[in-house]
Amino acid sequence: MQLVISSQPKKYIKDALWLSYTALKDFLKCPRAYYLKNRYRNIETGNRLQIASAPMTLGSLVHDAIKWYLQTNRVASLDDVIKKFRNHWLKYQGKKGGFVSREEEGDFGKRGLAMLDNFYKNREILEKNIPSFDFLRFMLDEKIVLNGKLDFLGERSDGSLHVLDFKSGSKDEEDSTQLHTYAILAESNFQKPVSKISYWYLDRDNGPKEAVLDSLEDKLVWLKEKALQIQKAIKEDNWVCIKGEKLCNDCRNYQAIISGEGEFQFSDEEFKKDVYFLRY
Repeated sequence: MQLVISSQPKKYIKDALWLSYTALKDFLKCPRAYYLKNRYRNIETGNRLQIASAPMTLGSLVHDAIKWYLQTNRVASLDDVIKKFRNHWLKYQGKKGGFVSREEEGDFGKRGLAMLDNFYKNREILEKNIPSFDFLRFMLDEKIVLNGKLDFLGERSDGSLHVLDFKSGSKDEEDSTQLHTYAILAESNFQKPVSKISYWYLDRDNGPKEAVLDSLEDKLVWLKEKALQIQKAIKEDNWVCIKGEKLCNDCRNYQAIISGEGEFQFSDEEFKKDVYFLRY
């Protein structure tokens, strides 16, 4: 199997558009929602806005616990992993984590523990992982940089790579764009071919579910096309909601935060976000 995506020289790009899979997904769903989530800045702090969400909190903390386990070279015990999860959970109790009640928080916490137990019991199914805990990047254009952080990058017996993303949600992903995006980042940064892409639905599967690996060259062309559309929207400052003046749910909720209807919870200094609780 041959490499499709070549390596790139590391260089600083002034005023670059940084594009993650999440941001791309926001844009494809609704351009205005993309703007409110990714471009708009709080006038007072200069930070982006984020609405606290119970599913998002659950996913983030489960991922953090698994990442920590992998960083120990996979020697930590299940008790250690659960302790790490519980300690992180304490920082996002109540409205900080988007929980509307103690009952809801308890239910989500139990789901998280069950996912970690499932992961730990079946962890040996995974290949040797290549440390890839930092953000990876790939230049789509002179001023556009694709970036992302991989959950798991395994090295298969033939030396090729397995890109795996852990999922904590209850629904299957409708497409594998995220995995293909990560595959492009993996090939470019580690210079080994990707031969397998998978999702692991931790709440119901005992191992990864393989997705169809399409042409990375074709995916790269598609990503560049969409990135240029975002770049054009930024230049034109054109952010129309897909629902028009009625506004879609995402636009309505973020507009409510801007209008002062949300409850400020905390500022995430690492990602420059101000987190608010909004009772939907």
